[in-house]
Amino acid sequence: MKKIFSQWKFSYIAILVFIGGIIGNLIVSPDLTYILGALSGSLLLVVINLIYVIYTNRKLKSKKNTNT
Repeated sequence: MKKIFSQWKFSYIAILVFIGGIIGNLIVSPDLTYILGALSGSLLLVVINLIYVIYTNRKLKSKKNTNT
């Protein structure tokens, strides 16, 4: 279970930062451009992390197949 969390750590952090950014923005001064910027930044981090996880899983599977 710990390995799964370590792979998706950046996605969890990106989602939490997005939620915190929206709450902070709505409290201080509501601005749609800031919300859209936080959303695009968080989505970019999630997509990058998704590519990383898929790449490492394929790499591990191919390594297991060559060792057996």
